[in-house]
Amino acid sequence: MPERRNKTTAPPESATNERLAPRRKPAQMRALQTVDQVLDAAASEIEREGLDKLTTKRIAAAAGLSVGALYEYFPNKQAVVHALVTHWLERVAQAVEEVHPRHGGTRDVMTYLNDQFVLVARLYEDRPGLGALIQMLDAVPELSQVSRDHDARITASVASALAHYAPQADPLHVETAARCIGLLSHSFLCAALVYRTAPKDLMYANARACWLAIVSPLLMC
Repeated sequence: MPERRNKTTAPPESATNERLAPRRKPAQMRALQTVDQVLDAAASEIEREGLDKLTTKRIAAAAGLSVGALYEYFPNKQAVVHALVTHWLERVAQAVEEVHPRHGGTRDVMTYLNDQFVLVARLYEDRPGLGALIQMLDAVPELSQVSRDHDARITASVASALAHYAPQADPLHVETAARCIGLLSHSFLCAALVYRTAPKDLMYANARACWLAIVSPLLMC
């Protein structure tokens, strides 16, 4: 994800964790389904009314739950939003990892990047409220570290894959290439699927051209 330095002073980490931590982690299927209902409802409310009007009462009503039932899992709306963001980022990271060459297969580097891109694209497409959530990653101090950790995880995964395809390349060049690929792919997906500022097919073609330009020097080492 794009990184920006936020000038707002963040609260102590322990206080932040306590304020955003779920009240209890669901273990049984019914509880897991309830949490999914809450997160889906929050996303829909963000899409429909925006973040400013989001309340636990609105989330609970959209989920078909009482406010008390929501509070069994989340102490406040900030905790719901935090969970919504972290769950989505985790799914993106899992999609990136799914096609890593460490898992075997005969993909070349461009097929690896394309297959990864297609899997991640499914998580950007038709996701209510995603645009607002992505913008929050820069604006909300509690989420900025989550975003940075996610960026580092994606960069590390892609860098290790590129090192597999280009073992003679300079590690610094590999890491820089991986970071550029992650940032560019995110930008292309946002433009094509979240904000819809350009045709999807054209953006995907431009993404592939960028990957080729980035990885070609590594492969020639």
